[in-house]
Amino acid sequence: MSPRPRPAPAGHPRTRRAAPVVALVAVVALAVLGSLAAEPARAQEGLGAADRGVDVDLQGVDPSTTTIPDGSATGRPDASNAEPSGQVAYVTADGRVWIGQGDAAPVEVAQGAAIGRGGQSAVAIAPTADLVAFVRSDGSLVTVPIDGGPPTVLATDAVTSSLGRDPSLAWDATGTTIAYLAVGTQDMAAPRSAARPPLQDPNSFPAPLPTGVLGNVVKIVSRAGEAVTRLGDPSLRSYVGITWSPADDLLVLESVIPGTTQRYTLVAATSGTETPTYFSADDPAFAPDGRFIVAVGPAKGRRELVRISTDTLDRTTLVTDDTICAPAVSPDGTRIVYGAGRDCSRLMLISSKGGKALDITPAGTPDTATFGVAPPGWTTEGRWITLAPCRRDAGRVECDGTITFLNPDSGRTRPGPDASTVAPLVRPLVQDVYLDVDLRGPIEFNHSFVLDPTVQGQLTDTEGDGGRLKGRLVDGGAVMEVDLRSSGGESVSGQITITDPESGVDRTFMVLGRPTVLGVRVFSISGIWISTADLPWATGRFDMAVRRR
Repeated sequence: MSPRPRPAPAGHPRTRRAAPVVALVAVVALAVLGSLAAEPARAQEGLGAADRGVDVDLQGVDPSTTTIPDGSATGRPDASNAEPSGQVAYVTADGRVWIGQGDAAPVEVAQGAAIGRGGQSAVAIAPTADLVAFVRSDGSLVTVPIDGGPPTVLATDAVTSSLGRDPSLAWDATGTTIAYLAVGTQDMAAPRSAARPPLQDPNSFPAPLPTGVLGNVVKIVSRAGEAVTRLGDPSLRSYVGITWSPADDLLVLESVIPGTTQRYTLVAATSGTETPTYFSADDPAFAPDGRFIVAVGPAKGRRELVRISTDTLDRTTLVTDDTICAPAVSPDGTRIVYGAGRDCSRLMLISSKGGKALDITPAGTPDTATFGVAPPGWTTEGRWITLAPCRRDAGRVECDGTITFLNPDSGRTRPGPDASTVAPLVRPLVQDVYLDVDLRGPIEFNHSFVLDPTVQGQLTDTEGDGGRLKGRLVDGGAVMEVDLRSSGGESVSGQITITDPESGVDRTFMVLGRPTVLGVRVFSISGIWISTADLPWATGRFDMAVRRR
């Protein structure tokens, strides 16, 4: 894949300064408390310790030694006899949808899937492993029980033009909603002002937008087909790719100028807010714990694989090559597989910390093969990589034949069924989430509460300019009840009630604070507290922050 031109979009000049995050604060700051407590528990149902994975630090490890069968170079146990596990979805060249377990023979569950470039289809298994979603040839978004059953049509306006180029649908971390590319209509377009906004960067220039041309939007629906939200103005952007974090309410969206193939920079979004970023990159992919994104960007006429922290937005270049495409992060977050070489005909493996890249291209792979059209996947145990049989012939891409399961540690391959698209189940790598509370002044309280399935919380009115969060957190004898409101992302007010026999605190505090977002998924609130339980009133400072271990 060659670098694609990136003109500066009208109204959104390209700049090297950090993207504004104020628009995300109201949703992220409140949603983290409400959603992180419940989402991991639901998405993790049925997971064993091996499925959750272990965060292994490969810093300083030479990946070229990972072919040792005993796995001693990576600290992994002997993987030579590991069997592919977890559900895997397939779509055949004639549109049949299959579900298999590991590399075992699959079972047909549906027909009529839409076929795009290279025979690729949009298909994804819910993280709850009970449904498979796909885009049908008639433009319908459909789900089918993973064990078979009648299809359920969730929407009828799905886009099929991006199939084989960018991901067209994605499940959220809980498996309760699906984001998909939808056809834009005139009623979705806001009136366009004749006056252009001022350029923020004197070295940038606005690219003229076509008049009367509509692109795609992103819609999110529940698994029952109920409309949740819509992202995008089809007259300003045409969304062509969707990537949803396996662990957070965070999406990365790819887009082009409507009616063209000219790319915008990436957009960071939640299920209710979207914010353009300054990142010019292709093929974004999340780590299974959501802590970082890998993507492919330009590098002085070459391409680079970059790792972007979702906590700090720090950007690290992992490797540079003439061509890089379709990176995929392993289920434990420690390794990245990607295509490289001419037409991405070589398969490479690198530590997610960086280092030397290892060529793991299966023996006997033809020179016409490409790993840049159908992205590689990882089976749930993290020992096997799934590969679609894609080839380039005189500029034409075809993906049809035997699916390959590759063990990158031993180099072993196992044949799968004959299909054109393969999509293994993706589950989140769940981490512990804590809410730290620190009250200072005449009354002092410092405690960390674990956000887990026992948290009793409710998040309401998150759309528009504000939202409300009510929740109750318990850790032993310490109890904290929260009732907060956000106003346009600029301030948070409300009250917290703390009961803690150990520190002797038992009262309600009025609070007023300002939220700040570190990256796009970690937030804190700092401000003042007031207690009216005694005269004179007591007041002090407080900090609340969410962190992950």
